[in-house]
Amino acid sequence: MSSVEFDKTLYREVSKDLANNKEQLKVYNSTGNCVVLAGPGSGKSKVLTLKLARIWNEDIEPPQGIACLTYNKQGAKELQEKLYKLGVLESSSIFVDTVHSFCLNHVIKPYKHLVKTNLPEQIKVATSREISESKLQAFRLIFGMNERYTNELLQAFDVYRRTFTKRNSFEWENNDSEIAAWIINYENLLRSKGLIDYDDMVLNGLWMIEENHWIQKLLQAKFPVIAVDEYQDLGVPLDEIIRVLCIENETRLLAVGDPDQSIYGFTGANPSLLNDLAHQSNVLKIRLKKNYRSKGNIVKASIATLLEEREFFSTREESGNINFYGIKEGIDAQCDYICTNLIPKILTLDSSNTLGDIGILYIDKNDGNKIADKVALEGFQYVRVDGNAPYNKNQLTVWIEKCAMWCSGGWLKGNPRFSDIQRIFSSFLSKTNISKAKLESKKLNLFNFLFRNRDIDLKLSDWLKDFNDNIIYELLDCFIEVPEIIKEYNKLIESAKKGQLKDFKVSSLSRQLGSKTHLNLYTLHSSKGLEFKYVIMLGLEQGRIPWLNVSIEKEAEFRRLFYVGLTRAKDEVHLLCSGWYFDYYDNVRRYGASQYVIELKEFADKNFL
Repeated sequence: MSSVEFDKTLYREVSKDLANNKEQLKVYNSTGNCVVLAGPGSGKSKVLTLKLARIWNEDIEPPQGIACLTYNKQGAKELQEKLYKLGVLESSSIFVDTVHSFCLNHVIKPYKHLVKTNLPEQIKVATSREISESKLQAFRLIFGMNERYTNELLQAFDVYRRTFTKRNSFEWENNDSEIAAWIINYENLLRSKGLIDYDDMVLNGLWMIEENHWIQKLLQAKFPVIAVDEYQDLGVPLDEIIRVLCIENETRLLAVGDPDQSIYGFTGANPSLLNDLAHQSNVLKIRLKKNYRSKGNIVKASIATLLEEREFFSTREESGNINFYGIKEGIDAQCDYICTNLIPKILTLDSSNTLGDIGILYIDKNDGNKIADKVALEGFQYVRVDGNAPYNKNQLTVWIEKCAMWCSGGWLKGNPRFSDIQRIFSSFLSKTNISKAKLESKKLNLFNFLFRNRDIDLKLSDWLKDFNDNIIYELLDCFIEVPEIIKEYNKLIESAKKGQLKDFKVSSLSRQLGSKTHLNLYTLHSSKGLEFKYVIMLGLEQGRIPWLNVSIEKEAEFRRLFYVGLTRAKDEVHLLCSGWYFDYYDNVRRYGASQYVIELKEFADKNFL
């Protein structure tokens, strides 16, 4: 933990900015259960962190604390960073992490030996390989060797498990008895190996809370306030935990989210959960209406895409542009047009524009391959986040990027600050039994390594190897309970040795944090939470977005996904389609432009000059 002294009234000074937004101010002054429905660009993070800082300073008496639950580890780390800037330090009185970590560390580990469960004596989290092997083995036991093992079935497995949480219910047994049996066999296989997975953490945490009133009271005594960020992404088990602790009991709730941005149905997320929670009689519902990000026409167009009325409005005076392009020759030609026409045009619109102002969004990693190949051919440097990216961002890889940034000149500019790098490093070790003297020694080793490696021309693979040998190899023990973090770290190492990053220097890795000189290539899903001055969306064909013959619920989710893409834009949106595409079997499918593009163009033609 940093030794920096904070002004505990800092949040009060920053909160003065809320005076011009009555909805944000209402959240800040709330005293009971509060659900904040926060549209894109509405200042959700600001009002959430300010409210949490106020609760921490004014409403909580240590050793009581606040539990802040997030969708993933990266979201937790970003929230910690923002709270830190308001003087809210990481400590035993404020828990900021995923719902999985909350259930594991504050429910299962402390109390599992006092209740009846089938959990192993020593908790060990299965690796992705162990999970995959166990799912396949359990599948064969139920469906036999001749049944096709498909991604669709795996998704159905996950959604079923996260939706029907009551194992003695009629719905669990009868909605799909074969998938229910598959799940039971899979869980038994894990237990036979002394393992649990991430869903086990939340499900068993839920069951322990539901079935034991004394656990509810102990949690309320420890965390009289629970905050949830991105509530719409977290699914049924988290919702049921919140109903027990905050609606049926007296734990205070601060939930923030946007049902219109619920795009993870394949994980079991359901936008109706947040809407229903907001309408509970003992909950104050507040909708943030002002959009500080997007120009007026972009806000209007995004609302039109939802086919439902919203009260959102832009605070910006300019109108903004929505541009449509019919590129008849297919997606490769769309990529060519983006690189040879759109990007150069954007860069000349304003002398201050850079590649970093542009976000290119697409449906899947296959589209990512096409646009990445083309921008590389044109000589544009880029950051890529999709299934074929060299590694995924998490709290460890982002910290390594910050260290690379410091070594690449950040030490001269104070961006990032070494104190921030050191503080995050300390937080990694905080859950171990490390002594204060040992921690100080490790912090000194970290400084010595970074100081002697201040060289933008160092080869990335050499820098990473030295970093691993001197610092990181010991850190990996801190992530044993989160094997995916170690997996992504190993992917980074391998990619630097012989993959996409083999020609990278340290300075190139540092730019993965959001360099203004790099294009941003993201799937629509991975773009959520980001913003760009200019958004380019490609591959918008009917049959791809939405898929053909999907359920009403799935079509609505695709519509929300398109909405998420539109609302990443500040100034301009560029939409490209060809009206046809090759399917996964290389058959040509001609279903025209996406219905969302057609609807939006009709709206724009009628309403925009």
